[in-house]
Amino acid sequence: MRERSHPRVATGTPVLTVLLLRDDGHYMAKCPELDLVTEADKHEEAYEAILEMIREYAEDYSKRKGLFDSSPNRSHHCPYVERVNGCRNEWDLRELVEVRHGHVLV
Repeated sequence: MRERSHPRVATGTPVLTVLLLRDDGHYMAKCPELDLVTEADKHEEAYEAILEMIREYAEDYSKRKGLFDSSPNRSHHCPYVERVNGCRNEWDLRELVEVRHGHVLV
């Protein structure tokens, strides 16, 4: 009798955090490592928007690397940008992100 093998699961190691926060019927997505924030009416829209913003920021950072590398509030973004730019597809990017849910407290 042949034994059945169990599937193995492999996950990427997250390097970016996305905080999905609910605030009075609206949703905010924040990536604290890159100082990016977006807002939407639905949490799915906020998440998709922050992923797009992360990609666009990484592309822009790479184009103007000299400027950002010498900026005291942006130079620490370089390792994150390099990881984002190393993503071959959307799935790779999603593996870099750990999503945490919460509420905005005032």
